[in-house]
Amino acid sequence: MFAKRLLFIISIILFANLPVFSQVQFIYSKEGRPMLNRKNMVLNCLMRMNTDRSNVSAVAICECQVSKMDRKFTKKQFQNATIKEGIDISVLVDSDPELKQHIEECYKSSNQTILLSAQGYAAEMVKKCKENILSNNYKNIDTNKVGNFCRCQVDMIKNNKFSDDEMDAINDPNSLLYYQVMYNCGDPFATDSIQTKWTSSSTKDIKGPASDTIKMLLLNGMHFLRMKMGSVVYFWLLDTGATDMLITKDMEEKLKNEKVLSPANFIGIGNYEMANGEIDTCRKYKIAGLQIGHYSIDNIIIAVSDKAKKVIAGKVFLNKFSIWTIDNKSDILILNK
Repeated sequence: MFAKRLLFIISIILFANLPVFSQVQFIYSKEGRPMLNRKNMVLNCLMRMNTDRSNVSAVAICECQVSKMDRKFTKKQFQNATIKEGIDISVLVDSDPELKQHIEECYKSSNQTILLSAQGYAAEMVKKCKENILSNNYKNIDTNKVGNFCRCQVDMIKNNKFSDDEMDAINDPNSLLYYQVMYNCGDPFATDSIQTKWTSSSTKDIKGPASDTIKMLLLNGMHFLRMKMGSVVYFWLLDTGATDMLITKDMEEKLKNEKVLSPANFIGIGNYEMANGEIDTCRKYKIAGLQIGHYSIDNIIIAVSDKAKKVIAGKVFLNKFSIWTIDNKSDILILNK
């Protein structure tokens, strides 16, 4: 979700005309001459991270980075990097690729890069999160909802002190942390105008009895349901892991001819992840009058795939019912309004 930030010690360090108390107070040249005040360098590094000495992880990183500078350069190199009354540390670091790598490693090896970014650059992380979601999204979504999601996610990183390893898990859509974030922060891709879960108003979309029992066809361990859309009657593969109803291009043409699908109920394009992990771009419609058993169901989302061979009944129609149960013993689907 977030790119890891590589922080370096500050670019400019002013000369410190302070008395020598002990060797650990300074960064020395190769010749053993005190060149920079170690404490000031650490403090400036913390300021660069937008934090202070109360942040133990940041202090450890800064002290590690500053220590890498000790006795690394000659007095002449320090003088060549001098600008007015200060030393441009970035000039010295850039001149030594090995040192630069070691300084980067101080930051990356902490396993706290995302947390430190969230603590010191929360607004920047929220902005980047929003940009990533909006730039990679296939449909128009509520920018306020995306902003709230990103702020919630950054707050969770700070409050739970997520490590970089845990952030990798958050990016895995199969991990517990991924669902923890989605549960607490909501789905930024959800469209309010399309009902995706049961509510007390769901029964308004259902015409029929209080309950019904639907016989299912069992083939190769999979259940199929007889449903009617327009005049087209098919057996649909029941897939509770799918969101919407998926139909083929041929079925789309039949339903267009019957005016069941038309520009009036076309709601846009959507990307769907197939069972094999492939992403399929589908046309989407919202229809009324899906018939199953003794029910007629309205406000159902239909997705059309040019690659599909079977019609698939996703969970969108089941979500209209307050209770649905599969009886594996009898191969029946029990629906309750």
